[in-house]
Amino acid sequence: MIEQVLDELRRELGAVGIRGRFRRRILVESEDHLRSDPEAPARFGAPHDVANAFAAELGARRSRRAAVSAFAALAVAGAVYAVAFVGASFAGVPDPDTFPILAVLAFAAIVFAPQVAFVSGVLAVIRALRRREPVLPSAELRVINRRTGLALLSGLVTMGALALFAFELRSELAGWWVTFTFVGTASASGLLVLAAVPGIGATLLRPQVAGEAGDVFDDLGLGRTGPWRFALLIAFAVALAVWAAGTVQGDPLDGALRGLMEATACLGGFAVFGRFLGLRR
Repeated sequence: MIEQVLDELRRELGAVGIRGRFRRRILVESEDHLRSDPEAPARFGAPHDVANAFAAELGARRSRRAAVSAFAALAVAGAVYAVAFVGASFAGVPDPDTFPILAVLAFAAIVFAPQVAFVSGVLAVIRALRRREPVLPSAELRVINRRTGLALLSGLVTMGALALFAFELRSELAGWWVTFTFVGTASASGLLVLAAVPGIGATLLRPQVAGEAGDVFDDLGLGRTGPWRFALLIAFAVALAVWAAGTVQGDPLDGALRGLMEATACLGGFAVFGRFLGLRR
């Protein structure tokens, strides 16, 4: 009887993604519990439910840990990006019209990928820290894991694009900037890869817990309105901020054009990633 229960529990643990050392530990403790009391097998519960309970709690912990680890690694990558971006103005960046094609593509990635990484990473860690329950719905765990994964991927794209940009223009840029960019992007990329390890562990778990994933209003604790109305308000606020910055710098027309581009990018990102990242239901 006990061996049958343990065999079934072993299969169910594997089915929900719990393997290796943690599965062996669960099986050892379960066997000890079952053999310590003659009535224990009758009260143990169905192996499927026991395995699902372990996966649900472990999944919530791993998803939170992955989101926080990703945010920390992205903070380092963001620091490298900021220093490289500011330093580029002193490194002799040539006129964009003279960029080779790979530098043009890298520059486009340098502009857009960091924004995706920042938004995804912030939303992942906000949801992970706001929801402190020991068990979360499976749909919500998928959203957190997707946000974490997209943030790390976008961070790696940013670091790769920055390194490619430095490589393509290495003969025209200051040597100190090129060296810093190569070293900084390589170091930050290593941290991003390490931060992906707990994220992969979180996605391997497959608990079945009922419940909805929520949306951006659950993330921010705001009053609920139409998701596209909210996206339009955010895009308008971003455009206004960019236009104001351009006006302060003495070029309101350029600021307005850049503000329009940023607003369009916000709405485009909401359209492309809105459902995938759980921003709208």
